[in-house]
Amino acid sequence: MPTTWRDVTMGVLLLGLLCGAASAMPLAHSQLEFSNVQGQDNWFYGFFNRTAAGASPYTPGNFVAFDTFNVARWEASDALVGAQNNDFLSIDQFGGHPTGIGPAEQDSILWTMRRYQSEVTGLVDIAFDLRKLNVVNSGGGGITGRIFVDGLEVFTQFIANADGVGVQGVLTYAVTAGTFIDFAIDPTGVFPATGSDGPFSARADGSHFSAVLTTHVPEPAGLLLLGTGLLPLVWLARRRRQAAARLYTTLPARHI
Repeated sequence: MPTTWRDVTMGVLLLGLLCGAASAMPLAHSQLEFSNVQGQDNWFYGFFNRTAAGASPYTPGNFVAFDTFNVARWEASDALVGAQNNDFLSIDQFGGHPTGIGPAEQDSILWTMRRYQSEVTGLVDIAFDLRKLNVVNSGGGGITGRIFVDGLEVFTQFIANADGVGVQGVLTYAVTAGTFIDFAIDPTGVFPATGSDGPFSARADGSHFSAVLTTHVPEPAGLLLLGTGLLPLVWLARRRRQAAARLYTTLPARHI
């Protein structure tokens, strides 16, 4: 039996409803999966030495893993970064603390970083929450949050020193198994209106930076619109078939 326009329409709508009913598959949760083991649940913890890199852009190979776990946070040994840069540099379950250039003998800009290595290939939603935790010290200049996908910077946001609300959002990107997704807290801020710290100091840069990653599922409404958007095309095709049938019935009979 030939397929009718009603069959096509109902098929498209059913497909939209079935796809819309699908839910996103959880992939990673930076807070729930935080651990004292590098690589557990595909999470890694480390830093990037911005000063040592100079003008060169960040690349995945610049990520240096922390070598010390202290109670509830990852840190670097003095041998890795120098004693003068080890007062602040760390990352924990909720966020982290970079180090910079300024008081307390800071002499290098070091981003603290959290890395997730993708286990899947496809579109992934990256939900993030970035905000300051230390909002009391008025001498700080704020921080800059960054997200990289295989070295490509896909998100950059300055957070003022006293901004405890920050920004939250969702990014959608295509990844492959093995893709590095890096979340960095950069001490770079602005020159404070008060206090003696400069824009690169990290004395008050404790910040929350968490992420939840899921597989991307198109909006059900969008799928339904796709289905309903095809209806005029189906209707037009049907009208053309009807017109052709009428034309055929009105043509004079031919003798063979």
